[in-house]
Amino acid sequence: MPFEADHILSVLDRCCDAFTFPMLDNGYVYLAATRLSLYRTPADWAMVIEVFGFSPRSGLPDTHIHTFASALYDRDAPEKYVNREAFDRYLANKIRTMTRDSSTR
Repeated sequence: MPFEADHILSVLDRCCDAFTFPMLDNGYVYLAATRLSLYRTPADWAMVIEVFGFSPRSGLPDTHIHTFASALYDRDAPEKYVNREAFDRYLANKIRTMTRDSSTR
């Protein structure tokens, strides 16, 4: 199942290894607030971490939204495709492939 603890932790571990998991003790942003939102269906899960703070280097508020989920990770960047339609086809195919893979577990 894609929402078993081992699967979720492996996705989060890969994000940490790739430095895409939020660093709440960021020395460049003074933390003001964070929010964690969790979503789950029988087939999928998602987690959103919102981080809000103040950046003294830029003198502006700083907002980051980090998303983690059972599907659509390790995606190609939209810039790799000639247009939005090609990127949308890639995403649709990736969803079908991941759904098929998760149903065989």
